[in-house]
Amino acid sequence: MVATILVSAVVVQIPLVLNADLGWLLTVNEMILAGQKLGADLFESNPPLSVYMYMPAAWLGRSTGVAPELVVIFLVIVEIVVALVVIESANVAAKLEAGERSVFLRSFAFLLALLPGAVFGQREHIAVVALTPFVAVAALRWRGLCPGRAAAVAGLGAGLAMSIKPFFALVVGLPIIANVVRQRSLRPLLIPEALSAAIVVIGYAVVVATVFDEYLSVYAPMVAEAYLPVRKEFGSLLPLPIAMIGGSIVFLRLLAPRQFRVAGDATPWLAASVGGAASFLLQGKSWPYMAFGLSVFAIAAPLLQVRTTTLRKSAAIGGAASMVLIAAYLSSPPPDFPPLAERIQALVKHPRLLTITDHIGLGHPLVRELDGVWVGRSCAELLAGGAIWREQDPQLSDDARARLDNIASFEKRQLLTSLRIGRPDVVLVDTYLFSTIPFDWLSWAKSDPEIRAELGRFHEVKGVGRVRIFVSESQPPGA
Repeated sequence: MVATILVSAVVVQIPLVLNADLGWLLTVNEMILAGQKLGADLFESNPPLSVYMYMPAAWLGRSTGVAPELVVIFLVIVEIVVALVVIESANVAAKLEAGERSVFLRSFAFLLALLPGAVFGQREHIAVVALTPFVAVAALRWRGLCPGRAAAVAGLGAGLAMSIKPFFALVVGLPIIANVVRQRSLRPLLIPEALSAAIVVIGYAVVVATVFDEYLSVYAPMVAEAYLPVRKEFGSLLPLPIAMIGGSIVFLRLLAPRQFRVAGDATPWLAASVGGAASFLLQGKSWPYMAFGLSVFAIAAPLLQVRTTTLRKSAAIGGAASMVLIAAYLSSPPPDFPPLAERIQALVKHPRLLTITDHIGLGHPLVRELDGVWVGRSCAELLAGGAIWREQDPQLSDDARARLDNIASFEKRQLLTSLRIGRPDVVLVDTYLFSTIPFDWLSWAKSDPEIRAELGRFHEVKGVGRVRIFVSESQPPGA
């Protein structure tokens, strides 16, 4: 059954896996392989691991001729298999019965391979796969069972997850804190998996500080100033975690009332789901993939208890419907751009492409679909968008406004370099800010005289929806 689930996931993902984030991260790795340097020629708002974790797929794709996005599917399936092996090893060491171990394997094969849908292969998906064995080990320790040597391996995965996104420290920490409170002892802080997780995080921090010091000193402060504060209203974010955790508790009471107690076996899974909810709320963007950790652990808490009772038909139908709704939510499309590929191909074949927008989805994965060349130094003017958004606040201090102006100027310098050195054939210009309010990105760019001069060699053709299309004067129609 596990093999069937994994094969089904591959079949589902072949036409689905390539999305804006994955398209950009594969493209930037290919640019690094071609000789460009992250932090000097290329810029990414996320920490370096978010880029380099996709380097194996880009390198293998380049070496074998296989599309890198297909390599991503294969590598993520391998990661899921490793996670299942670690969970099984811990369960065997803990002397769980074969039936219970089988429930674990089937449940997490489904949750990690099929539930993600459009989230498959994104950073959060990869991080949650790496993190799940740690929570499984925490659940075993909660029951007073010994997970054996697999515990330290599970800790390595947790360290990787926290290195990918520090917010996952909440998912790692809450099950441990629950055990600290329960035992009234600090000993759960010194378990092998906690120590190995800490070693990975500290090691990664040292690498970033020594190898990517420019990211810490230059780019990270701009991200913290212009991007991280851009968030949804807290009240608009709350309904999702409340609904998911509340639903988890309801199903847990239906399936295994005894496990709903504070000392119940499901407590670590509920604690991990609360950590996932806190991560979702702190990030404040409301993008579905950011709720993947919350979703997996909220479902796992009752799902792992199905074996303990005769499943009532109403509970089975309700549970299946809930999982379908969660899967649909995770795969819900973001605010999207109109179809552009055919329109651009009719103008320029295999274009050198550049965008002027705060939205990664305008240029990616479009440039890969066109078999074109990305000439931008980042995925989009994301920091400029954040700066423009924040400067709408009338209560913003003069110092903060000056810092945001400097960030917008930095983005304009990068755009100018992309125009001069990249020599794009096609420039796509957005007309919205964060896909919510109309904004004249062309006027913003042309407020710089040098950028205005560079854009003077382009002529505008009929756009599509919210996107204005500019083609280089050197390109004849249909070139």
